[in-house]
Amino acid sequence: MPVITNNISFKCCLLGVIFLFWGVVDLISQTVVFPRDFSPAEGLVTIQEKPFRDEVCLNGLWELQCVPVPSSWKSGSGVAPELSLPQPDKWEKVKIKIPSAINVNDWGRGSNVGNGTQRPYVPSSVYFPSYPEHWKHTRMGWLRKNFRIPVEWEQKRVLLHFEAVAGDCIVLVNGQEVGSNFDSHLPFDLDISSYINRDAENELLVGVRHTKLFDKSHPLYKKMGATYPTGSNTDDLIGIWQDVYLLGVPEVRITDVFVQPWVDKNELILEIAMTNLTPKNKKITLGGVVKEWVNHAGKDVLTAPEISWSLGETVLTIPSEFVILRAGESKTITVRHQVNDVLKYWTPDTPYLYTLLLNVNDKKQTYDCKATRFGWRQFKIVGDEFQLNGKKIQCFGDIQHPFSAYICSRRFAYAWYQMIKDFGGNAVRPHAQPWPRVYYDLADEMGLMVLDETALFGSSIRLNFEEELTWQRSHEHLKRLILRDRNHPSVIGWSAGNETFAIALLNKPEKEVAAVWDDKLVDLTLSARKSDPTRDFITLDGDRDMEGRLPVWSKHFAHGLKLEDLPRNLNKPLIVGESGATYYGRPIQLYPFVGEKAFLSYEGRSEALAIDVYQNAKQMALPYLSYYSPSEVCWFGLEHMNLGYHHFERLPSLTDGIFAGKPYEEGKPGYQYERIPPYVTTFNPGLDPELPLYKPLPMFNALKAALTGGTWTPYQEVKHPAKPEFPLPLYEVACLFGTVQPELIDFITRAGISLTDMPQKANLWIIDAEVVTAEDLQKIQPILKKWQKKGGMLLALSSGVKQSEAFCNWLPEEVKLTDRRASALETDKNTSWGSYFELPDLYFSEMDGDRYILKQGLAGALVEKGNTIFRASRTDWNLFNNVPEHWKCAQVVLYEAMEKPEGTALVTYPLDKVNLVLSAIDYHLWTKETDVFWRTLFKVMGIDIDKKDVQNRNAKKKEHDLLMDGPTD
Repeated sequence: MPVITNNISFKCCLLGVIFLFWGVVDLISQTVVFPRDFSPAEGLVTIQEKPFRDEVCLNGLWELQCVPVPSSWKSGSGVAPELSLPQPDKWEKVKIKIPSAINVNDWGRGSNVGNGTQRPYVPSSVYFPSYPEHWKHTRMGWLRKNFRIPVEWEQKRVLLHFEAVAGDCIVLVNGQEVGSNFDSHLPFDLDISSYINRDAENELLVGVRHTKLFDKSHPLYKKMGATYPTGSNTDDLIGIWQDVYLLGVPEVRITDVFVQPWVDKNELILEIAMTNLTPKNKKITLGGVVKEWVNHAGKDVLTAPEISWSLGETVLTIPSEFVILRAGESKTITVRHQVNDVLKYWTPDTPYLYTLLLNVNDKKQTYDCKATRFGWRQFKIVGDEFQLNGKKIQCFGDIQHPFSAYICSRRFAYAWYQMIKDFGGNAVRPHAQPWPRVYYDLADEMGLMVLDETALFGSSIRLNFEEELTWQRSHEHLKRLILRDRNHPSVIGWSAGNETFAIALLNKPEKEVAAVWDDKLVDLTLSARKSDPTRDFITLDGDRDMEGRLPVWSKHFAHGLKLEDLPRNLNKPLIVGESGATYYGRPIQLYPFVGEKAFLSYEGRSEALAIDVYQNAKQMALPYLSYYSPSEVCWFGLEHMNLGYHHFERLPSLTDGIFAGKPYEEGKPGYQYERIPPYVTTFNPGLDPELPLYKPLPMFNALKAALTGGTWTPYQEVKHPAKPEFPLPLYEVACLFGTVQPELIDFITRAGISLTDMPQKANLWIIDAEVVTAEDLQKIQPILKKWQKKGGMLLALSSGVKQSEAFCNWLPEEVKLTDRRASALETDKNTSWGSYFELPDLYFSEMDGDRYILKQGLAGALVEKGNTIFRASRTDWNLFNNVPEHWKCAQVVLYEAMEKPEGTALVTYPLDKVNLVLSAIDYHLWTKETDVFWRTLFKVMGIDIDKKDVQNRNAKKKEHDLLMDGPTD
């Protein structure tokens, strides 16, 4: 289990590194250390292949040289700046830990957050505190690693294998270029056999340039730029962000195996690509066996993600085929074999797996053994339904954006998939780009059906559909994705892109131009069949069926039950790949579901999402859909985790989080994070002993109820209640007394309060609590004494920034200002004034300009003994609305969890029959929302005001943003 330690030597060393690169840290907090592998992983070569194939993992410490972009270079031309060769004296003093992007600490945009910054509540994204901060600005650079070839590889070809390199990539071995790559998410191999020294050290150089350096602007469509599939949340990464290997392979070998399980034909078809790189023709035999793949992983949260397996009994024998491979020849052999019911079906409930072991032999020797894991299953479209192994199946799943570096850990993949299983789901769409290979491996093992998606992320709006290069790269990207993943039984379909309609929606081309784009999108999507004829399910997720040309109809829905938007009689499966107001819904949009709770707290917001997801799952998904997924149950249906942070009296710092308890190892597959920060995720896969695997919110529970036969609160529209009639005016004129700032006079005038300069004739007196003097207060004392028997009101207004010392001394009890600001208020409905207000009336988090209606709160004995009418809201929707997804939830959860000082905004206190009203609400803010608030308040207080038109002087029309405002029709 993880341990909490105060070990001085460990901590001082760690804190010294953090201090050196990231500034002052909190030396008091405890450190939570995780003593196991953060990211359990295994290599690419299995033990069964080892006699013939081998590998050396090149993960570890690499040298880095950042190369500046020339100041003369102009962006948007489509031509990136030249990458000059590295300089011998420019290597960074700190080495980078591969795999990790050079700017990994800004993946999540949380490299400079917390106390004393402009983003105090944003979760930190610093996973490697030892990295210098300037690395996050890198746009070009070189990475260097020296390596030796094992002596046992004398007769082997040597390949370099990269699982993924973000950016344009050029690879040099011993100073010679051996290849390049331009795809940030998919693996590639380079044969370096002709470039290496087999008996000496070799130098490997990897040059990288940020993909955005290749953007090409369009003169008409201003939002266009990217000439490549961008992905989501990984589109700013640069560097080697997944594993790197040297592979030793035989010269006569199998280069690829495509296992095609045709269940309806009781036939296993094997497409086997082979090559002979020797100078001689080879007469070989190709045969093999199918063995059970047996999972020995544990069942608890710590051991379940840790890899442990073996091969069991032989269940099929593949008869030998005789093949002639000429010198230098590559060819593909097709082998067909009847299964005869000896293989068990792969299903979400019974994810049986097998490994095909193919051997390449001649009369004298075995050249190669290739292991390929697969499952015996077939996923088909029959009419308007999906069928798995001949039986109807509906898919219920989840999606997730790759919000930060935690996603590279198998532990977090396991946690996500376990959560899906827990709510009754059976499917997943790793969203908006190819994810690390582990996600598809685990889906195979745990029994989840995967809709495998490319990085053609239309919602980013950046894609340049006018450049032919974009389409060339997109075709190549889709093909490479399919070649990587097509043997996974969990993969049931291919999504060639996400919400690509957005490019036309926001660039507004002529219809003829948009039609050309659509034709190219359809051509791209249908090209999946060339690389994989076994899967019927191919789609552009969220783009309907492209006028009938795609085999499924797919749309993304906003909140509410929209059965009328489902097409009828299409005779094809209906897909809703995203649903709900999760990422965009503002309190007023969710009010019809739960009323004021939508304004009150993050929990209340989730109660609204819960009612909506329940009605959609029960009334739309179950009766009509073949595939249904709400929008990110894992992000909005769970509470964000305070991993390694339990001191809510202060903001998180760089000493909070979960820290590595194992020493760093060279040549080890998988990420070796230095730290997992708090609030970057909703999962705790055993890292923090004080926290559960996840904390479900109502949205999760409601979806689980819908899918497992439970019940939930049905949707009944909540309407705003009728408000009581305003009382008759008690105060017809007011007197501004003493020293008053011009801004306050302007406010009183705008509010419509009639003024008199004769204090004896008024029973409402207004003073400026910020500047009123002792002399002013002495003059008002006789008037108050006169009215203390009759009754009246003394209204002390301030903007919450300060209160005059004289005023504080004059008050009968202590009042002080607290460090508590708010963009919304709450009220006590049991008070006579509070009963006139709903939380929507006290919500200022969306008004133009300054939204913080309360700059500081009120506290002290007077507040405690008085009658609080308004106080600071317990949450701050300013931290959620119009905020990126990777920040918004975590910010609100942290804000609500923080210990905060008293935040009274308006309090009344009796001075005999004179009612003292003390307000710290900022009257300088004058918008449509504040105008309504103040006028309502003054009427409730019995103050007679003039009727004036409500105006919002700062009103602006806002362009619709899919990532902030949700789907459109």
